[in-house]
Amino acid sequence: MRLHQVLLLPLGILHDCLPIQGYKRKPYFVASWFVCGGALLAMSMRPLPPPYYCRQPNGDYDMHLPPCNPGIHAEKNWYVFPLCVLVAGVQMGVVAGEGLLLQYSKSEPVAFRGQMKAEFTIVTMAGSVTSSAVIGIFMNGKEYLGTFDWGLSFNGLMTVCLVITALMIPISLLCVYEPKRMGQPSCRTHFQSSWKLVKNRGVSSVLLFAFVNQFFASISTTAAPMVRSQWAGVKVLQQQLFLIGSTVMMMVATWIYKVCLLQTSWRKALMVAIVTVTLCDAVPTFLAVFGIVRDQYFYLGEEVVGAVPSTALALVTNLMIIELSEPGLEGLCYGLIGTLMNASQPVSTALSNQLFGLFRPSLSELQNYIADTLSFRATVAWSYVLTYVASLLGMCALPLIPRQKSDAQKWKKESRSSPILASFVLAIPSLSLPYGVTVLLLASQPQTACLRWVGGPGCQHFT
Repeated sequence: MRLHQVLLLPLGILHDCLPIQGYKRKPYFVASWFVCGGALLAMSMRPLPPPYYCRQPNGDYDMHLPPCNPGIHAEKNWYVFPLCVLVAGVQMGVVAGEGLLLQYSKSEPVAFRGQMKAEFTIVTMAGSVTSSAVIGIFMNGKEYLGTFDWGLSFNGLMTVCLVITALMIPISLLCVYEPKRMGQPSCRTHFQSSWKLVKNRGVSSVLLFAFVNQFFASISTTAAPMVRSQWAGVKVLQQQLFLIGSTVMMMVATWIYKVCLLQTSWRKALMVAIVTVTLCDAVPTFLAVFGIVRDQYFYLGEEVVGAVPSTALALVTNLMIIELSEPGLEGLCYGLIGTLMNASQPVSTALSNQLFGLFRPSLSELQNYIADTLSFRATVAWSYVLTYVASLLGMCALPLIPRQKSDAQKWKKESRSSPILASFVLAIPSLSLPYGVTVLLLASQPQTACLRWVGGPGCQHFT
């Protein structure tokens, strides 16, 4: 689903360039809820097929027996398409909201600029806490690897979301304030202003950092889901409870950053955040891999501790966007840096599939985790070592970003134009997206998922 986040750039340009009745954000808010509502309505009306694995009398899945519904993979596309539409609608609303927030943030005094974004982030996290609580309680049935004998069905969840979406349409119309703009420049003038902004070497270097840092951070071992579910024994309820705890911790960390650390060096904050996240993740992971501590509560504790540096990473990126944005180009600025960050994810995911697909025994085979041999533990551990090394390599890109707000404004004003660097930065999503889409689509189909260059073991029917 992350591929839809690459739509941030075209959506940002659309909002900036094509206002409706003088409004650049509000009409797209309303349109996004209609798109989401249509997708949710479709999914709420179609029942799920029987599960892949057979279910025992107590409701648990029996993963040791042959599957009861091996053909379920052929039905996934019906659910993938409406989910894609749903995520696209969400992204449309996100771009509109972030563009309007950037417009508000630019009016803040320099010394306090970023406080509004921090407060908005806290409110957003409060919504995330609510959704996690709903999922943790009502989706904790055994059919979703939970512990309850009861639970909300998939169709029921889609219906609840549909009702919320319907309520958001009048709220967006009546409660969202956006100043009306008169005398909108032509699209040609808009694109000329956009190209002038991107050509600035200071802006281009920050955009390049967004891609490089996110690329290394997104390289992840394919063993992670199995380690979590099979070795650490993480259940849905506990996972959601700890997710709530980590989100609350992120809210507290955001408030502390807003009050005490708003003037801290961005480079130092990101460096400390990257190192801390890596260390916090490594300790419970290696203890679980080698069978020393395989407890879901200890394993999930990392998510709460790691929430603080993760918050710093996200908030600093948003503060840089505020400083880089230009009046009338808020959607472009948010969409551009968001697209560069997310364009790296399909490539890093594809690279992860290919790289970790070379490990033997296979990191994706359930039977290897059930056998739990010492040699396989070592294989899984080395895959995590490679993941953490890649994450730390992202710090090499820190010199590409300014140290603080004043430095960012100086870069934007004094840096000379660089059409070559700007063209290189814009070429990144143009080249990485088709590659990532191709690999991910091939990996999602049973007939081609076995190809080695997409991370499979090799296909005998192609040899």
